[in-house]
Amino acid sequence: MKASNLVNQSLNFYGRVFNKVFWLSVASSISPLLMLAFIGQGSVSGLGLFLVALVSMFFSIYMLAFIHQFSKDQDDSLGQAFQLTLQKFFPMVATSFVFGLFTILIAIPGAIIGGIFASGIADEQTKAFLIALIAMIPVSFYLYRCFFAMYFTLTNGLGPIQALKASNELTKKNKFIFRAFLVLSVVMLVYMVLLLLVGQMIVFGTMAIGVLEFALQVMIMPFFTIFIYRMYEVALEQRPLESEE
Repeated sequence: MKASNLVNQSLNFYGRVFNKVFWLSVASSISPLLMLAFIGQGSVSGLGLFLVALVSMFFSIYMLAFIHQFSKDQDDSLGQAFQLTLQKFFPMVATSFVFGLFTILIAIPGAIIGGIFASGIADEQTKAFLIALIAMIPVSFYLYRCFFAMYFTLTNGLGPIQALKASNELTKKNKFIFRAFLVLSVVMLVYMVLLLLVGQMIVFGTMAIGVLEFALQVMIMPFFTIFIYRMYEVALEQRPLESEE
């Protein structure tokens, strides 16, 4: 399958489950907004922030579990997907935690090297930018190679380390995944341009612009989730072909 065909396939998939994933997207997206509102009022504790983030993550995993269930069994039952989410939630949180921990550990030596290269720069903003840029080189490579770790935990029940290794093997020298990520980058660029255009709508008030931005996020997030899941699924199907080339 061509990477560009994933867009049409994902849109068709999205249309078939829109009435279900839309509400999961609303639930996942509204939690961070509540967190920001509480922060603005200065009335939220560290535990409160953690719980709100956990709720948002729960609904994101719920959406992914539903998409996986529908893709495999054509079952659009939210109840069944909820049970699957309960089974997979803590294993996927564990994989996410280890994934994030390794991201930090990989960023540290990059930041140190960046600091050495930027030591002679007087301007603090330029210095910070160069350090961040150099640190992102190994981090970007790691994120790309281990991106599908949580998907392996969901679909294969792999633990964090095994899931990271499986993702690394899947993405290594995989031209389809590389091309699919390029296509996804173009779609995300269009999405970012739309957000910028909405932000420039002077005729609307701040509240109206916020509502429009929230609506865009709610509508586009399920598509991204479906696209990435289909990328993962197709890559698994094509893996024997990739290894023969």
